[in-house]
Amino acid sequence: MARKRKRKATPKSRNSVFQPPGTISYVGIEREGNVATETIIYNEQSYEKFENIHLNDLKKELVHWFNIDGVHDIELLEQLGKDFNLHHLLVEDIANTTQRPKTEFFDECIFQSIKMISYDAAEHELNEEQVSILLTKNSVITFQEKTGDVFENIRERIESSRGRIRTSSNDYLFYSLIDSIIDHYFIAVEQIGEYLNDLEDEIFEEPDKESLNKVQRNKRLLLSLRRAIYPLRESISKILKEQNDLIDPKIVTYFHDAYDHCIQITETIESYREINTGLKDMYLSSVSHKMNQIMQVLTIVSSIFIPMTFVAGIYGMNFEYIPELTWEHGYQYFWIINVIIFVTLISFFKWKKWL
Repeated sequence: MARKRKRKATPKSRNSVFQPPGTISYVGIEREGNVATETIIYNEQSYEKFENIHLNDLKKELVHWFNIDGVHDIELLEQLGKDFNLHHLLVEDIANTTQRPKTEFFDECIFQSIKMISYDAAEHELNEEQVSILLTKNSVITFQEKTGDVFENIRERIESSRGRIRTSSNDYLFYSLIDSIIDHYFIAVEQIGEYLNDLEDEIFEEPDKESLNKVQRNKRLLLSLRRAIYPLRESISKILKEQNDLIDPKIVTYFHDAYDHCIQITETIESYREINTGLKDMYLSSVSHKMNQIMQVLTIVSSIFIPMTFVAGIYGMNFEYIPELTWEHGYQYFWIINVIIFVTLISFFKWKKWL
């Protein structure tokens, strides 16, 4: 029997609700270990990579990408907030991993909160992680919950000077990071679509109780996916509408493409939710049809044996004078009558197309 999941309040509501605004406290899955940091500095002619936060002179002609894997270290976040002159409310949002995807504009930067999603096909689960991306005047800063992300392709493009990323400024890197996360949504959505197709075949051919449990799990999974992606459309739209000196108007054009992708993914998720709802109705119809088939067989069998039982009941009565009991071939006649009844009923059922 599937264990019922209890709905719990978020850590934010339990631990941080009475704290003053701007108080930095980590909200999310409990994590331990050191925070991993990385710095990539590049332009069209040069490329450098460091395994820590390398705060040298932030030259305008160089793009600086600072990546922090782990937001549970409050002291480090406070120090980074001071180093990069970040608003205390912004740092508080970075430490809160239950944030809704959003875009906020500050004097010193643009803050983008986004969910990085991967789909575990074996367990049929979503792995969700919050990523905070900051675009400042001379750099891009990314904060992740843990090590491992979808940015390896971008790192490889920067290192190998492939594409336009090395010839562009930090606002294009800001867009590329967001676009990389959105592109991986398509992979997760495609895998979920394949799972729905397999589940549809399973329900059509051999539905069981576990099939209904899978449909219910799909409902929760698609709802979680929608909560992660649907607000992103509004967030990207805000970037398109808000004019800001940190983003070149030429780069804004690329965000139109990201916005279209968000709409496409959202529409696909809505269609999958409708399909999943249809699977539940399909399961109930399949079970009902299977039950009707069983009842049909039992009814036909009963219809065949009822007249035979009637004949057997008559000649099984304990009356002394029943003429047929003295017949020499009475037993054979009894079976001939039953065979005639059987053949007649089977022929009638086939004529009615009940068989």
